[in-house]
Amino acid sequence: MRSDYQIILDLIPQNSKVLDIGCSDGELISLLANKQVSAQGVELNQEKVISCLGKGLDVIHGDINLMVEDFPYNQFDYCILTQTIQAVQKPDVLLNTLKKIGKNIIVSFNNSARLSKVARFLLSGSFDSLLKKADSDQWYNTDYIHPCSIKDFKKLAKDLNLKIISTFDVVNQKKFIDGKIPSNLFCKEVLFLLTNE
Repeated sequence: MRSDYQIILDLIPQNSKVLDIGCSDGELISLLANKQVSAQGVELNQEKVISCLGKGLDVIHGDINLMVEDFPYNQFDYCILTQTIQAVQKPDVLLNTLKKIGKNIIVSFNNSARLSKVARFLLSGSFDSLLKKADSDQWYNTDYIHPCSIKDFKKLAKDLNLKIISTFDVVNQKKFIDGKIPSNLFCKEVLFLLTNE
């Protein structure tokens, strides 16, 4: 199980209603369902949607940049973006919409400003080192269209009037509270729990 999934399972109580945006193969939805959480997913990749439906998961095929506006206000207790925020066209618009349809938002992403990544970029002079998610990715075909640092995301949350409840250094499974955040230079992957209340 992915480390960010374990944190999410610990955060979300039973009987919650959850929307997993960019749910991929539905692994997180399955894990949440085992915990008696009502989880629904949105996924752009049609093959992954078909796979999810074959597993009996509640997943809708569509562009997350457009679809979430169709959900009723306050329908979900948690809206989840795991490794997705860097791939959406307008992260600020999406988060503003999620504020309306969900009470809490969970966002996890790889920190593009960590020292090892920045050093590779400086030494190689190639954006591949900042943008690639897999070895086959190049700067021109990666899903990561908006590299994000912890510091950048904290500022975005503030600009959107989202309150940071807690953050996690995912790799080290360390929790930070009261608006404190992991190191922008040394944390590889971060998870934010935010609320609009």
